[in-house]
Amino acid sequence: MIRLFCLLLFYLLLFYAMLLTSQAQNRDALNKRSGSLYNEAKLLAQSGDRTHAIDMLASVIKKDPHFFMAYFGLADIYHELKNLQKEQEYLESGLRFGADQYPDGYKFLAELLYSNALYDDALKNIVHYAQLKPALTTVENRLLESCRFSVSTIQSPIAFHPENAGPAINSDADDYWPSLNGEGNTIVFTRLLKTDQQGRTLAHPQEDFFISRKDSAGWQIASPLGPPINTFDNEGAQSLSADGRLLFFTGCGRPDGLGSCDIYMSVKQNEVWSEPINLGAPVNSGAWESQPSISADGKWLYYTSNRSGGKGKMDIWRAERLGVSAKGFPVYGRISNLSTLNTQGNELSPFIHPDGKTLYFASDFWPGLGGNDLFIIELDSLGKVPPRNLGYPLNTNANEEGLMVEVSGDRAWYTASDRGFGGRDIFTFLMPENLKPHKTSWVKCKVIDRKTNRPLASDVVVNDLTSNAQIQHQFSFENEGEFLFCLTSGHNYGFNISKEGYLFHSENYNLLVTADRIKPLSMVISLDPIEVGKITVLKNIFFETDSYQLKPESNGQLKEMVDFLTKNPKVNVEIGGHTDDQGTNDYNMILSEKRASTVAKYLTDMGIASTRVHSKGYGFDHPLADNKTDEGRAQNRRTEFKIVD
Repeated sequence: MIRLFCLLLFYLLLFYAMLLTSQAQNRDALNKRSGSLYNEAKLLAQSGDRTHAIDMLASVIKKDPHFFMAYFGLADIYHELKNLQKEQEYLESGLRFGADQYPDGYKFLAELLYSNALYDDALKNIVHYAQLKPALTTVENRLLESCRFSVSTIQSPIAFHPENAGPAINSDADDYWPSLNGEGNTIVFTRLLKTDQQGRTLAHPQEDFFISRKDSAGWQIASPLGPPINTFDNEGAQSLSADGRLLFFTGCGRPDGLGSCDIYMSVKQNEVWSEPINLGAPVNSGAWESQPSISADGKWLYYTSNRSGGKGKMDIWRAERLGVSAKGFPVYGRISNLSTLNTQGNELSPFIHPDGKTLYFASDFWPGLGGNDLFIIELDSLGKVPPRNLGYPLNTNANEEGLMVEVSGDRAWYTASDRGFGGRDIFTFLMPENLKPHKTSWVKCKVIDRKTNRPLASDVVVNDLTSNAQIQHQFSFENEGEFLFCLTSGHNYGFNISKEGYLFHSENYNLLVTADRIKPLSMVISLDPIEVGKITVLKNIFFETDSYQLKPESNGQLKEMVDFLTKNPKVNVEIGGHTDDQGTNDYNMILSEKRASTVAKYLTDMGIASTRVHSKGYGFDHPLADNKTDEGRAQNRRTEFKIVD
């Protein structure tokens, strides 16, 4: 009986072994046929015959549901066809049957989920992929970091409440790329026109510039900027200077172009825009240059280019102002790549805030929520810290770019889609505190002849009195009697306004100690012709308290006095010292005399003949204001420059 049982067991085991061998052979044969059809489908897809490739892979799955590579093949084809739903479906099926045999499937699924803003699931898949791979590439690491960032930032959304800029600016066409002047009362933007002024459909949509101005009633209906800037070609991606006199923009396919798109410039003179000029090499090249942003002081021009020598696909570059042409056109050169900011992806749409320190830009490579995200970086921090993503919901999985921030830093402007009057509209919103630039304000001056009240084109020098550095110099041929400068808090600024044949004028704008909001300053400055008896107050001469020792902040004003006397060798002057009424008459008289003498001595030490410079102390005998207030006493403590011969 035992022998019979053993014999039966032997035949059963033999039969099972033969069955397993047969199944394995069948499995191998099936895998071989499935693999052959899979490879054939791949060739069909590569040749462009996706329909037959899909049919063939579907038949593979029908006959052999466990052949997981067929699912990934279908996912790849539907990725090319941009059918994201089908792509996700087949990626998930492939991973279900193939498990960890094809790790790239987790990466592809993570990319798809990330692009659809399904950040939690995307993170799970890319983390699992990272566990299966010994090392990640730069691009794979970027995806992992972006998924982690997205999950985190959505949990802490920023305060973001965009408002449509309204029907005066937006239309039923696409309106985008806003740029404002320093005062914030003029906006220039791009509009994509699909019909002409008679309402007839254009053969090709055309980009033109439109302008709107703000008055007490609000923004006025935007109108075309007109020729010679607007043409039958496309103009777009512009940047308006702080004083509203310069317009930098992108022109493509023009006869004088160096590449596919170049940066052009136009100057407004007597309220008329000049014929645009191509900035030429080295700013422009045989590649693509676009999206200019001019710094408030005009020293730097930031822009986007895909020229050779960069770091990625599109990089942010900048050019330095080298001088000014006889016609008042700034000349730019000495270009440099912001290499520590740029990546192997795309960095574009730079906006340099009027503080001169804060750069906003878009990138598709730094960790973000997908597409192009908006970022902020301090120029002093380039290469030291990574740029900061502006956060959710300002950034989304769509493309965000073209942000600009007003001088005050309180309000920003940008473009969004499908939320207004047309396909794309201009929106504005209050900037969250942690995304604001440095506190900045502006000073606007109109310079006139005191006798005739006519505007005077004058030279303007702005000094940082804290560092004794000249930070801006605008020549008379660059203005028409009006100028505007943007100034950052934390500094004490001195202005000197001069015109040949006139007595110079100085102003002081102290932003060393500021309130939460810096108030702009607008004034009219009257210059006197050089005549005997004319006086100007030296507002940037400073002494130590109760002393006749000059402070270093006085150096800029002292140099300007030397320049004036050198240019006018027949002029003799008196330096007059004045005090407030605090203290005795004798004390103040002696102090005012010593202060005036100290300034006079500086002038003679710098080569001005002693016979041309006299000094006199007046104590508190000639006040300009009431000595009962701090403000009045401050005005009375002054040094004057008087023409005597």
